[in-house]
Amino acid sequence: MISKAIAYFGDSRAALCSAIGMSPQFLSQVCTGKRPLPPRYAVLIEDVTHGSVKAAELLPDVFTPRSISKHTATGDDSAPA
Repeated sequence: MISKAIAYFGDSRAALCSAIGMSPQFLSQVCTGKRPLPPRYAVLIEDVTHGSVKAAELLPDVFTPRSISKHTATGDDSAPA
């Protein structure tokens, strides 16, 4: 799924690396499966892609998809009992 993040940056691995502060060598190892993607990079990728690539897509065993909660007029977004 890291390929989706690379595609977001116009298929530029260098641009993705620059945006998240990852070395090109490490990204290469992630792409080939030699190294796992650390969760902190999954979160950074979600941030820099403005949610186009979700951390949960990159690491489904670590992250769950974020649910959208509806806020009430009181600001309480807990579910009714």
